[in-house]
Amino acid sequence: MSKTEKVDDPLKSFNEILLPDPRQKHFSGSLMDRHEILSKINLHEGVPIEVRQSFETAKNLCLYTWFVYRFHQVSELMAFITLEVALRNRFLFESPNQTVPSFAKLLKRAKEKQWIENERFPSLLTKAVQYASDKKYFKQFKEHDFDNEPEMLIDDDPNEREITEALAEIDLVGAITSTTNKLRNNLAHGAT
Repeated sequence: MSKTEKVDDPLKSFNEILLPDPRQKHFSGSLMDRHEILSKINLHEGVPIEVRQSFETAKNLCLYTWFVYRFHQVSELMAFITLEVALRNRFLFESPNQTVPSFAKLLKRAKEKQWIENERFPSLLTKAVQYASDKKYFKQFKEHDFDNEPEMLIDDDPNEREITEALAEIDLVGAITSTTNKLRNNLAHGAT
């Protein structure tokens, strides 16, 4: 490493602390918008306090990415830690005298025991509509004869049947339980 290399994103000067990170201009919305969105994401009172506290820490870190873009990774890591704490608590509630398994095994158990279910994700229907729409578009694109018709008109939005089929194909829980441990490990073990 040469002596002329500089660290990206050094500590901000005192006068710049409250200025947004310059990369924020690439995203829509304001700090107030971000705060409003984060304010609406809450865990209910029945969730153990240590899980709720960890979750609020992740939300605060996410809010402060407005000022320091590199806090995104820290916020994500804190969210993964929160999930692990929640799964560990659930495991110990159901099996108080057993050794807590690794995060990967906790995720697998969460899927098997249906602690996490596709139907409980508020975004599932939105994802299904988008998936059905994309699937319809790509099928149309693949079948279209661009040599004879250079322009392609896009069909209407997906119908109920197409959305229902998309819902059956989407496995958010499978995606989460198969990738979360890897994502968390990359962040926790210094991946850039």
